Amino acid sequence: MNNWLLTGFFFGMFLLFMIAFALIAFVKNAEGRRKSDVFERLFGKRASRHRLNLLYQKSYVQFQRLPLLRKYIWKIRKRLEVLDSFDEYAIRRQTMHIAFITLSSTAILVLLFCLISRDVFTIFFILFGAVVLNGVMITTFVNRVEDRMLKQSITLFEDTRHQFQRTRNVEEAIYEASLTAPHEAARHGERIYEILTADDQHKALDIYYEVAPNKYYKMFTGFSFLVSEFGDRIVRNSSMYLSAIAKLIQDVNYEILRRERLNYLLKGLSTIAVLSVLFVKPIELWAKTYFPVMSDFYSSKLGFFIKVFFFLVVLLCYELIKKLLANDEARYVAKSERLLWEKLLYTKIPLLRWIVDRFVPAPHKKAHFQLMVLIKEANSYLTLEWLYVQRLLLSGIILIGTVFMFFYMHSLSIQHVLHDPLRGTGIFGKLGPDELVVAQKNTDFDRSVLVMLRETAEVSPSSLIPLVSTLTETSSNDATMIFTANRIYQKYVDIQNEYFKWWELLVCLLLACAAFHIPLWLLYFQKKIRYMEMQDEVDQFHTIISILAQFERMDVETVLEWMERYSVIFKDPIKNCLNNYSSGQEEALEILGEEVAFEPFVRVVEKLRLSVEKIPLLQAFDDLELTKEYYAEKRKEHFSRLIERKAFWGRIFGLAPSMYLIFLYLVVPMIYLSMTQAGASFEQIRNVQ
Repeated sequence: MNNWLLTGFFFGMFLLFMIAFALIAFVKNAEGRRKSDVFERLFGKRASRHRLNLLYQKSYVQFQRLPLLRKYIWKIRKRLEVLDSFDEYAIRRQTMHIAFITLSSTAILVLLFCLISRDVFTIFFILFGAVVLNGVMITTFVNRVEDRMLKQSITLFEDTRHQFQRTRNVEEAIYEASLTAPHEAARHGERIYEILTADDQHKALDIYYEVAPNKYYKMFTGFSFLVSEFGDRIVRNSSMYLSAIAKLIQDVNYEILRRERLNYLLKGLSTIAVLSVLFVKPIELWAKTYFPVMSDFYSSKLGFFIKVFFFLVVLLCYELIKKLLANDEARYVAKSERLLWEKLLYTKIPLLRWIVDRFVPAPHKKAHFQLMVLIKEANSYLTLEWLYVQRLLLSGIILIGTVFMFFYMHSLSIQHVLHDPLRGTGIFGKLGPDELVVAQKNTDFDRSVLVMLRETAEVSPSSLIPLVSTLTETSSNDATMIFTANRIYQKYVDIQNEYFKWWELLVCLLLACAAFHIPLWLLYFQKKIRYMEMQDEVDQFHTIISILAQFERMDVETVLEWMERYSVIFKDPIKNCLNNYSSGQEEALEILGEEVAFEPFVRVVEKLRLSVEKIPLLQAFDDLELTKEYYAEKRKEHFSRLIERKAFWGRIFGLAPSMYLIFLYLVVPMIYLSMTQAGASFEQIRNVQ
């Protein structure tokens, strides 16, 4: 019957294909070009794109009505809004395109693996991997949009440069360049043209700064505005505006090259770290098949503990890789929001707020100041209170989880003693068919005796002999009877020892204490990663200052405003400096130099201090043009070292779960159990001799 159905299905598909082919031939040949145009409108690529776009727009509206899906697509939309906030339909289309691909891919993978394995623990690993993989896929698609925007910006900037050479008019050059630029870049070019021709240019400029896709568009818009307002100048036999665009294009090319190098070296490492959870069950099945003695290890407490700890290793490595890449690939993404469950627990439970207040250091203490500095240096969205909310909640979750884990491990050991057949001395612990039947019969008999002993106060081998003799109807002096009684007594002792011990509570407290410090360690790691990028941001400051210094009547406050606008790492110190600038220029710059202990940045601040009253800005930074080749080589060397360091740490974190799984879950237990069994075999041979 199934064969007939399959044959009918293929015959029907073939028939539909032939009908479609005949329809196409009929339209093209018999009806002529007009009918062909009608067919194209109905079934062509343009019609397909229109129907797909209509599906995306309707799906977006439907997804907004469901709470979970609404939050999911809003998470994607927030990252896309940074890149293009002018076209609402385009944002919805891209959002749903990414959502459909990620959700469908994740659902298919989860269904396939759940059909392959029905184990609850394995399904839990699969669901965890699916959630993480979904986040990786979203980041990948958003990064593609970011990369496309950067590459299109080069086309817009180069065309603007070419048109300015022809027209010597900034507004007209940007307008002409927007006509031939790719779609996303063209929309920003049109918006920049509207800003330069607006009645209130300053207000329109401030609005665009809030929605610009990246800092390069901000710089391009700002330089274009300055040249449009104050005019262009010839500096060193070259147009000041053309030189500014050339430097901007060089910075964009540098950013594209850095992204490509990082993607080439680090792409897929987070996926590798997460997908390693899918190999837990296959490795376990392979080891049980070819080395049956490993079954005892995987069903033991130690095997379960190693498996759970492997889950924590995967989670930690994924988080570290995400932080390693976040400073490059998601640099301009809006800061993360606090988790919903954190908000609910902290706002709905007054006791938790009271406990957090007891843990947070007082403002006059040194620890309070050190933690505040650490949060700023790590560029974290957290406040001190929310940092301790995370630390306390994570510590409490680990404490409760480990306590339940130990109770489950004891229950697992009891089930192992009661139900698993005894292992013989076969090859690698493998029992033959007859031996397996005997072992299972012995296990069932032992379990029935142990059930009878639950209400017995005192149990000893001597008290078990009469009971076993009665049940088996054999003599109490029989050697086999004595061996059976001792075996049952050993199982009884093993079951009685399976209770929650004091040292297990100590282990739970130590793990909870370690979990309490994990958010703090992540901040230190993020600070270390950001410290690697400080030099890159200082190099970008050099580019901005070298361009701004060419304008007449350029002052230090304006330079600081531009630096604060495009800064990420030094944004807060520069903002504080601007707030204090009116009360004392040199004092504000001196505090800025003391607040940031990074020598290249301090050198920039010292030159700005000289430019306040003593020498012009162009003279203070004249070495940027005189030694630009040196700075270019120095920047290239720093770029190579930064990539190498991130690639080194990325490979470690990406491959750590796989190495843990191979060695601690397979190789080391296999070697240990093989050596133990070999020793037992030699002992039996010696006893026989």
